[in-house]
Amino acid sequence: MIEILKSQLGLSITTDISEFDNVDCTIYSESTADGYDVYILTNNPSNVSVCEDVYYYDHDISNGFEEQVRYGDTSFYIDDYIYEDCYMEDKLLEMFGEYVEDIVKGDVITEEEKKFLVEEYGLEEKKEDLTIKK
Repeated sequence: MIEILKSQLGLSITTDISEFDNVDCTIYSESTADGYDVYILTNNPSNVSVCEDVYYYDHDISNGFEEQVRYGDTSFYIDDYIYEDCYMEDKLLEMFGEYVEDIVKGDVITEEEKKFLVEEYGLEEKKEDLTIKK
């Protein structure tokens, strides 16, 4: 489901540090001078805005990621640690449910997968609107 969502939305997510400056949005952690961890979600890693880009709680990162997708970002660097500990895959699965109608209308899945999703997500009553081709 994650790969289907990424394909539908044109998302590219990497944990490869060499891509740090080559993405729309960068998500990583830093330590403050007094030893606290903070989390950075920014479109400009060379000019981080403390007010807009810094999160104190890691559980806010996945929601920030979702917002960036809605704003149109498609390529992301996400630190390995954050990807795992902030449950990014769970957020992607949640987003799949939100975008399932668009996915069914799109052309990134097979007809069999479309039929399965229509039934699985209770889209039967809207079946005629989803233009499933035979």
